[in-house]
Amino acid sequence: MYTLPISVINKNGLMEIFETLSHFSYQMMLRNGDYSVDAHSLIGVFSLDIRKPIELIMDHEPDEEFLEAVAKFTLSRV
Repeated sequence: MYTLPISVINKNGLMEIFETLSHFSYQMMLRNGDYSVDAHSLIGVFSLDIRKPIELIMDHEPDEEFLEAVAKFTLSRV
């Protein structure tokens, strides 16, 4: 399993991450606490609480193209 912490500061940011993720056919989930949604579901993405940490979850490590596309949304790993 591969995870990336995501930073979103407003609902426009949620729309932007949704549009970016929709260009990739990977199976992806967004986790927000105990709540997980399909990253390709607009209603699911907008149901996330942006005040809590959001994590992108994938079954395998993504390619470089994907990582570049989501770089502006990801938090650096410590």
